Amino acid sequence: MTESTDEILGEHTYNLFYGIQNGELKHISEVENGLKCNCFCPACEKKLVARNGGHKRIHHFAHYESAECKYGVQTSIHIAAKNILEKTKRIKVPSVSVFINTEIEKKSYCFISHGNFQEISSDKYIHFEEVILEKKLHRYIPDVVIISNGKRLIIEIAVTHFVGRKKLQKIITSNVSAIEIDLSKIENDFKLDELESLIIDKLENKNWLHNQYGIQKRNILQLEKNIEIDKKNETEFLIREKRETWYKSHYREIVYRKVSDDYTVKQIENCPLRKREYQGQYYASVNSDCRHCMHSRNEREEGKYLICLHDYHIQKET
Repeated sequence: MTESTDEILGEHTYNLFYGIQNGELKHISEVENGLKCNCFCPACEKKLVARNGGHKRIHHFAHYESAECKYGVQTSIHIAAKNILEKTKRIKVPSVSVFINTEIEKKSYCFISHGNFQEISSDKYIHFEEVILEKKLHRYIPDVVIISNGKRLIIEIAVTHFVGRKKLQKIITSNVSAIEIDLSKIENDFKLDELESLIIDKLENKNWLHNQYGIQKRNILQLEKNIEIDKKNETEFLIREKRETWYKSHYREIVYRKVSDDYTVKQIENCPLRKREYQGQYYASVNSDCRHCMHSRNEREEGKYLICLHDYHIQKET
């Protein structure tokens, strides 16, 4: 591969430092120079030549009689990850939080949910018995599947590509929990102990793609919360209904008096405060008097009635 080609190819697509020798992943520093390395590409399985005998160029593998394989580095990381998982038989997974609706607010045009996230499982190490590399599962091929206590967990290794919408939908449909490990920042000439730390112990580069336990637990918690919400809403409805009944007992009818052909005023007849008088009849102007009156409340039933608490306030004072 020429240097100009190196510049064209993206990250993780050149300078291959790991090859397969006798079924095992070997670093360029562990093999003989040239074809004596007896190594093959981790991705396309074509013969490699080890260029580790000089001092001018960086030591790396190159394809012997074929074009350079752009998936070699990615596949070598996947194989190394599987080997690490098989060796350690454990992995630290992030905590699991679910959103629980705690209140349903009814607006005139929609319902608005209010709630909060609740942690149902803290970050922890899980131990497993088996590791499966790239075996078809529910119409797609996961990077790694581990088996722990008879349950499967998908592990997606993100090197050059992260899980997209279509693959995520297939993961969700499979009803198998899955985490994604971000290894996009790791160097091509990665060190196995560094990679082991990222895969096994670190949490900042891991996230849940799908958590089946979280979904099941959330359904149970939400069902319990819905019972509380229903009881609360029923109580609030009864309170509102009682309040509305009480308000109706203080309704005063709004009279629309036509002053001229193009002007009508709203007024309350028999105003107890005697705000205004017309032909021996006391009244109040809704817009001028009631709007600023301490006894007045809002209009109801599309302007048919006004709530007037004058009598209630007087009784309360006495």
